[in-house]
Amino acid sequence: GEMREMVEAQQVGAIEKKAVVEEEEAKANIQKSAAAEIKADCMKDLALALPAFEAAVDALSKLTKADVGEVRGMKTPSVGVMLTAQATCIMFEVKPYKVAAPDGKGKIDDWWGAAKSELLADPKLIDRMKEFDKDNIPPAVIDKVMPLYVSEEFEPEKIKKASTAAMGICKWVRAMVVYDKVAKEVGPKKLKLAKSEAEVAEAEATVEAKQAELKEVMDMVAGLEAQLSEANEKAKALQKQQKDCAAKLARAEKLIDGLGGEQASWSQKSQRLGKDYLNLTGDIMIASGIIAYLGIFTTSYRTEAITKWLERLVVLQVPASKEFSLQACIGDAVKMRQWVIDCLPNDSLSIDNAIILDNSRRWPLMIDPQGQANKWVKKMNGDSLKVLRLNMNYVRELENAIQFGNPVILENIEETLDAILDPVLQKATFKQGTLVMVRLGDSTIEWSKDFRLYITTKLPNPHFPPEICVAVGILNFMATLDGLQDQMLGICVAAEEPETEQKRINLVLDSAKAKAQLKELEDKILALLSSSTGNILDDEELIETLSNSKIMGTKIEEQVKQQEITGQQIAEVRQIYKYHALRCAALYFILGDLCLVDPMYQFSLDWFIIQFNRSIEMAEAKDAKDERFAELFRSFVALLFIMVCRGLFEKDKLLYSVMLTFKCQEMEKELKLNEVMALLTGLPGVAKEEKPANSAWLTDVSWKRVNVLQTLGDAFDGFIGEFAAQLSGWQAVFDAEDPLEVEWPNNFKLKCSPIQQALLMYALRADATVKALMNVVDTKLGRFFLEPPPLNLEICYADSNPAIPLIYILASGSDPMNDIQKLAEGLDMLAKINPISLGQGQGPKAIAGVKEGGRSGKWVLLQNCHLAPSFMATLENLVEKLVPDEMNPDFRLWLTACPSPAFPISILQMGIKMTIEPPKGLKQALVRAYMSCDEEWFESCDKPYEFKKMLFGLFFFHGLILERRGFGPVGWNVMYGFSEPDREISRQQLRNFLNEFAGVPWEALNYMVAQANYGGRVTDNQDVRCIITILEDFYTKSILDPDYKFSMSGIYFSPDIDKDGKAPLSFYYDAIKSLPISTTPETFWLHSNASLTALINEGTYIAKVCSSMMASFGASSSADDDEDAGKAKTPEERYNEISQDIAARLPDMADQGAVLRTYPVKYHQCLNTVLHMELGKFCRLLRKLKGTCLDLGKAVKGLVVFSPELEEVAHGCLYNKIPAPWMGTSYPSLKPMLSYVEDFNLRWKFMMTWVKNDIPFMFWFSAYFFQQAFLTGVLQNYARKDKIAIDRIIWNFEVVKADFVPTEHPERGAYSDGLFMDGARWDDDAMCVADSHPKVLWSTMSAFWLRPVDTSEDKHNYDKLYMAPIYKTSERKGVLSTSGHSSNFIMYLAIPHSCQPPHCETFWTKRGVALISQTDD
Repeated sequence: GEMREMVEAQQVGAIEKKAVVEEEEAKANIQKSAAAEIKADCMKDLALALPAFEAAVDALSKLTKADVGEVRGMKTPSVGVMLTAQATCIMFEVKPYKVAAPDGKGKIDDWWGAAKSELLADPKLIDRMKEFDKDNIPPAVIDKVMPLYVSEEFEPEKIKKASTAAMGICKWVRAMVVYDKVAKEVGPKKLKLAKSEAEVAEAEATVEAKQAELKEVMDMVAGLEAQLSEANEKAKALQKQQKDCAAKLARAEKLIDGLGGEQASWSQKSQRLGKDYLNLTGDIMIASGIIAYLGIFTTSYRTEAITKWLERLVVLQVPASKEFSLQACIGDAVKMRQWVIDCLPNDSLSIDNAIILDNSRRWPLMIDPQGQANKWVKKMNGDSLKVLRLNMNYVRELENAIQFGNPVILENIEETLDAILDPVLQKATFKQGTLVMVRLGDSTIEWSKDFRLYITTKLPNPHFPPEICVAVGILNFMATLDGLQDQMLGICVAAEEPETEQKRINLVLDSAKAKAQLKELEDKILALLSSSTGNILDDEELIETLSNSKIMGTKIEEQVKQQEITGQQIAEVRQIYKYHALRCAALYFILGDLCLVDPMYQFSLDWFIIQFNRSIEMAEAKDAKDERFAELFRSFVALLFIMVCRGLFEKDKLLYSVMLTFKCQEMEKELKLNEVMALLTGLPGVAKEEKPANSAWLTDVSWKRVNVLQTLGDAFDGFIGEFAAQLSGWQAVFDAEDPLEVEWPNNFKLKCSPIQQALLMYALRADATVKALMNVVDTKLGRFFLEPPPLNLEICYADSNPAIPLIYILASGSDPMNDIQKLAEGLDMLAKINPISLGQGQGPKAIAGVKEGGRSGKWVLLQNCHLAPSFMATLENLVEKLVPDEMNPDFRLWLTACPSPAFPISILQMGIKMTIEPPKGLKQALVRAYMSCDEEWFESCDKPYEFKKMLFGLFFFHGLILERRGFGPVGWNVMYGFSEPDREISRQQLRNFLNEFAGVPWEALNYMVAQANYGGRVTDNQDVRCIITILEDFYTKSILDPDYKFSMSGIYFSPDIDKDGKAPLSFYYDAIKSLPISTTPETFWLHSNASLTALINEGTYIAKVCSSMMASFGASSSADDDEDAGKAKTPEERYNEISQDIAARLPDMADQGAVLRTYPVKYHQCLNTVLHMELGKFCRLLRKLKGTCLDLGKAVKGLVVFSPELEEVAHGCLYNKIPAPWMGTSYPSLKPMLSYVEDFNLRWKFMMTWVKNDIPFMFWFSAYFFQQAFLTGVLQNYARKDKIAIDRIIWNFEVVKADFVPTEHPERGAYSDGLFMDGARWDDDAMCVADSHPKVLWSTMSAFWLRPVDTSEDKHNYDKLYMAPIYKTSERKGVLSTSGHSSNFIMYLAIPHSCQPPHCETFWTKRGVALISQTDD
């Protein structure tokens, strides 16, 4: 207190003293300011003189003694030099010399002489001038110099002309004059300045003394204050220590309390981290391998690879986790939860993919046909994400994103990327100064470290080139059953139990948020602990964080307990719906695989989920849960069937039903996958037992299939013996019109499931396979799934909006325009249809049409999109930019296209797909044809009777040739797209020709229709022959005869009318109504077996397509995965086993050199050359077959690279199909793989028998690669033997008896056998071609003699012969070769016919009779 009072008293005195000092200081400053003003004025005046002086000094400094000597040496100096000498003398007060005046009168001043002697001769003159006392020049001197100063001759520039040195002296004199003038003015001011400065100095001395006194006082006060402060600090320190001690005690309690709660969890984590640390090397190695290599693979393959890697690490003694999980190893739980919230599918594959994406250094390329990854990336990055596509001008936006660090998604790419992207993909950055740069095209731009690139493709199975594969990280984001089930479960529970689902969503969000906060607190604690130094109790932030962590932890523990209770309740509710969600989710994979059938069958996951929601709304209410689930599933499957079928062609609707059935059976564990695959792959295998006696009705192929059935077990255990014992009973089944409806021996049908019945039908009666498959569908799903409802265009229109296009998928010969116009008429839009046919140059018109239609509310119909593939990318962008709210609600975009891979997938997935096909059935074709005629045109012909009779014939012909396509090669070798325009131009020609010609021009009409209008499409020679022959039945004079019939049954004919031709259109409609609804093959001049062929072809097509869609099967357990069946073989085990079995059955290689020595090339035996050529091809094929089979076994063991070629062979083994690598070196064949191997062995055996036993007496016509070479060899032998030009030789054919066995070679030519007749049979008794036996599709042709003759010796009576074409395979069609024939065609074989009506050459031509060198099995 005393110290404080004393300090305060001293402070008062110091303040008073300070005030006095400040007052004195203010006075001194005023004086100092006045002195400064005077000084500035002086300096200002001096500044005027100093530049001149300095210029003079500068000029003097440049002068030298020589320069001065030069002036002194002047004999006759100029006036200016003289004046300079005079001025210099005056300045230095040198008197002039007195010399006589020029006129002799008196004396004058000689300044020049004085200057030369007194000054210019002085070597120090320049120094004297520099040091001249300019401040004290006598006034008399200035007065004397002034007259010179003002003289015009005394100017430096003038003097310079005479002497530079004189000019410098002149400048100095003038500067001295100026300086003196200024100095006189400044002098008084300088005196005043000196006085003022003296006063200032005195004032400053006074102030300084006062300040010294003040400092003493202040120092004393400061000392006292320092003592006081020190005392205060001690007091504060004591108080602080007391507070710190109390705070530390409180913090210690909090620390003990906070860390005490963490002890248990941190101890567990510490143990786990210790274990993880030990396994770190192996785990990170596995994780690195997954990131580097496994992103593109499926879950099952990843699991298999990881398992093998772990086994290898054990062998190498590298520590690693026994059960590896990428999520546990490098996954961030908080991030993963957020990803799921951001729409990432909640399955292990998708989450692993996201982890790979998050950790990989390469940009991700995501295979994303369902758009799940696309949706996740967009949700995760929000509005900052830039969405780009390769078909847009994207480079500028990409540049901006790279510079500003925005994420970019490049979506919907195809199998290639633009080269401009290479530097971005490879992250080819470089330093330019301090900036990181990258080249993008011609631009160099700054690279932001925040830039991210994502790439997605909708292609389900893309084949990227190697340069893309190494530049990006490919990730397989294909939808998985688990992820899809989770989505469907959420939707189902949300619809059925909305409160429960909302609780679950809230639970997920709250849990994620709480755990994220907990993780953040834990990380903060650990960071603070690790960075803490000194006494931990001093770190208040750490203690507070621990305290908050304890409070938060307690709160979260309470939440977790509540969440566990809620979660358990939710899980129990969701578990009830889980099976239903699983069944529904599994159906999507059938839809996803439909694109393998036709590129237009595209269905998005979003569309699938929309239908799932709709089905829940449409399902009938049920009281019991089980009944409700059954109804929900029925509703969904039925809706899915209806919605998908409207976008499928008729040929694919049954296979879709079959696949739905199989998938439903699989999910309900009713499906036996081995039985289904046996059916779809054609019951592959060999006959292990001899065919029983008295079974001529049973083909070798059927017997082989019966043998394979027994290997399937279950109902077929011991089936071979049972079948052989009841042979007559099974023959009755075989002969039955409908084998599925008759009784089977020993009630065997009752023992079989529907799929087993289908297997048995495939073995015995392949034509009944389709009906058996229909029974499978009917039994499981019901009759509804066999009778898809017809397309309702009004419903499709109602489902659309201005942004959803309506897409017509066209079959050949179909046109939806009439249907669209009919709908438009009902909606009063007929006048607002804007049809645009796409093609070259139509793109801008289409774009303008769509934009204008969107504004005005028109229907824009873009026709034939498949003809403008280059416009499809533009169309895709156009459709995606359609926004319903911004467009006229009446606007609709209609698209029509034939199936084309160029059509944009996104449009197909978002659009409403509808198929349109020409009307099925002859009756419908006739109705449609007459509907195209109006009454006025119909009555406009001058010959009405002939016109109407022939017009009906033309329309019947059009329907007939369309329907023949359904019977396969027997109908037409090639499936031609005969269309309504062909019919329309033909009917117009008919009327015009009849009006213009006097009679009926039969030949002209036949030619125009058969060879121009319709025939212009026909490329195959046999088809040309057939269409000409068919038309002759209608464009014939006989059609005018009322009794003339179009078919043998007499049902079809041109309706009888009066000779005047009076018959309206209604008459013909009535006549058509009276015709049968269904037609039989005889209507088309085909045998009844043709319908069986059509059914077999349909069944084969369904089996082939279904087998390609079986990849999604087997993921879930099926009925044959029980303990009794044992462990199912993996695909690798199966194809390895099959390939090794094939390799074992193949023969050893022949010694071609030995064969060449035994059968050298001879002039008179050309068949030796044929043998060498054929044997070379067989050896090459054998090497390919055996080599690939053996290499496949090595590839399975990892001994050789699994090449694409081996992959094809493996696929062939699994699905019993001949692999493409084999077909590349093989003869043509349509047989299944195992039957093909048997066929090859038989051909090889024939060749080896030839090698061993010399040229055979009977040649197997089918054995060769190139039959034409064999035929040429036989002709060449005859030509060389008889010395006849080969181009004069033709074939005469003679069919021999079936039991004919030659014992020697014929006199000329060769005997040959091995052909099969398709569409008819050879009657060995009558020795002519005859109708087939019922249900016998192939009949063996008797042997025949190939007899070459000279054209002059031709013995054939061609009127009694049918020129039967011989083909290599039953497909008949091939590539048009240079010979003008199909590459499948071999030759014509002239065979006798009975000549008894109706059997004649035209009859067999219309029957499509042909010979085949090998059957299909």
